[in-house]
Amino acid sequence: MTGDTRTAQGKTWRGAPANPDGSGADSNRPIRCFVGLPLPPQWQDRLAALRTDLHAPCADADTTGPDAHAPALADLLRRLRWTPPGNWHLTLRFLGDMPVPRCAEVADALRTISFAPLQLAVGKAGVFPARGVPRVLWLGLARGAPECAALAGAVNAALVRLGFAPEDRPFAPHLTLARVREARRDGERHGAACRDGESASPPRLYSPRAMTDARDALLAAIDTRINRAPTSRAASPWPDCTVREMVLWRSDLGGTHPVYTPLAVLPAQA
Repeated sequence: MTGDTRTAQGKTWRGAPANPDGSGADSNRPIRCFVGLPLPPQWQDRLAALRTDLHAPCADADTTGPDAHAPALADLLRRLRWTPPGNWHLTLRFLGDMPVPRCAEVADALRTISFAPLQLAVGKAGVFPARGVPRVLWLGLARGAPECAALAGAVNAALVRLGFAPEDRPFAPHLTLARVREARRDGERHGAACRDGESASPPRLYSPRAMTDARDALLAAIDTRINRAPTSRAASPWPDCTVREMVLWRSDLGGTHPVYTPLAVLPAQA
């Protein structure tokens, strides 16, 4: 099974396409932008099912889990602030706040980049930073990582010619699944049921060893689940997908979740 993604499918990205020339926007106010790859509905659906599956037992995991790290794992699950379904993507370059006319320049620069459709296969889960307290939960690629890195390099080269600073660290292709809220100290209300991938309960502090074990258990749980169907215990590999376009997105923060609006869609060359 192979997924195919095109941003023109519309509602997936929680926003209508907009013109980078400032039409329909306040041209005097900078807008937050990034360049990335959209993911197909098959991947969006599997990611949403993964989130639901991981949180299904979290209400009583800290009292019934057989392992010593079960309470810390339940707490870590509560602190995950998941990317909302439909917003998952692979970032090639975060641009930050830019004036609207600058967006049009960026779009023109991106149109000069020639790239072939990208064949992607899901890989293993990981966290940033790799050591210490995790801040970001992500999913890597088993196929397509070199091609994504090459495209990110082409994007950076095009942007440097516009005066953007080059990236100061190597590109690591990944899908951000969730961000981890900071832990709080004991003595606050704890134990509310999970809802929509996170809880209103203040998390507790656990020992570094307990949190390391919890992190490893979470990553192992994700790696197990991506190799089976979302509603069945039967083995079912995650579908590969073909990405046929690169997108310059506007990101509006302000609400419950970010709203991503395509400013420019750059198709691959078949």
